[in-house]
Amino acid sequence: MVKNHLKRIAMPTTWTTEEKKGVVWVARPNSGAHSLEEGMPLVLVIRELLKYANSTREVKHILNHKKILVDGVQRKDHRFNVGFMDTISIPDLKENYRIVLNKFNRLVLIKIDDKEAKEKICQIKGKGLYQGKTQLRLSDGRVILADKKEKYSTRDSAVISVPEQKIIRHIPFEKGVVVMLIKGKKSGVIGTVQEIKMHSEKNRRDNQEDMVVVKSGSETFETLKRYCFVLGKQKPELKIE
Repeated sequence: MVKNHLKRIAMPTTWTTEEKKGVVWVARPNSGAHSLEEGMPLVLVIRELLKYANSTREVKHILNHKKILVDGVQRKDHRFNVGFMDTISIPDLKENYRIVLNKFNRLVLIKIDDKEAKEKICQIKGKGLYQGKTQLRLSDGRVILADKKEKYSTRDSAVISVPEQKIIRHIPFEKGVVVMLIKGKKSGVIGTVQEIKMHSEKNRRDNQEDMVVVKSGSETFETLKRYCFVLGKQKPELKIE
């Protein structure tokens, strides 16, 4: 059985929290679209990042009064799992935030406007067919239908509207796109794809993965393709820092 709490000493390094003397436990997020390392409970966002509450009890009071929206949907569960690229909106204060990774591989909030809060970049994790349409499985757990005429591939990105879940733009994973590294030693780094090294089917069966050459500033390095999250063709489609 999954426990409701984690010891602070064992929580993921991506979480941003203040060290509190005598406090041993921290809330564990519910199972959801994000893994334990890529997401965090909503209570930490409100209490530790936004600092709009001093205790879990105060956070529950805020949520029960429907003051917080995640991707345009009201959430009342303080352990709701939020993570990379999710938007947090507080209509009463006219404030909107996006969860991103900083260069220290920490999940942080950046302030965005109302227009940006209605859009979100998602990575395509898988695809299939449903009733003659392309069915896409996205990085935030959504499964949406897309026009079959458009050619989608795994690791591409899609800008979608929230909460309507309609695809606004498709960003293929190709040479020249801007990506953010979301795993590995370079996690949080933003760069441009210089080259994509695709392996043959035989090499994939031998567990050899596709590689990507990325340039960030004056540094050029090679990383796994699955570590890259496409943000835009020449520049990020949305604000991410």
